Amino acid sequence: LDERMNSSSSTILSTHPAPKTLPDIHAAALRIAPYLLPTPLIRSPHLDSLCGAAVHFKCEHLQPTGSFKARGALNAVLALPDADAARGVVTHSTGNHGAAVAFAARARGVRCTVVVPRTTPAAKRENIARYGAEIVECEPSTAARTAAAAAAAEALGGAAIIH
Repeated sequence: LDERMNSSSSTILSTHPAPKTLPDIHAAALRIAPYLLPTPLIRSPHLDSLCGAAVHFKCEHLQPTGSFKARGALNAVLALPDADAARGVVTHSTGNHGAAVAFAARARGVRCTVVVPRTTPAAKRENIARYGAEIVECEPSTAARTAAAAAAAEALGGAAIIH
């Protein structure tokens, strides 16, 4: 994976990597397909008339985690080499991304830790926890989230950090 950067013994992997080739995109689609639902496109004639254009809605809210974020998280976690995945995955999030990484980790059968700011709403925490992730609290700042994720990754023996 080209997007890896080693920070100590942890791998940092982005769910928003640089553009890939068409074969890479096809491989990712095949990799994640068994875990996701086909999402319908729907239209609203009323909105079409208000906008003066054809408006299409892709219903990603129907995915198991309730958002499109499952796609990137699944691709990142499933693409990890076995040795990296065996150490588990870590992320920091206030909600949907954390749930998606937890979902992907469960699909892969690996440990997952999600760092959340202490101000994260209970409903978001519950959505993350239902996929089996360990939740670690931190202060509500980017620096605190990043530091807590790095510490959690080290505690797991160099887990991959998915962001």
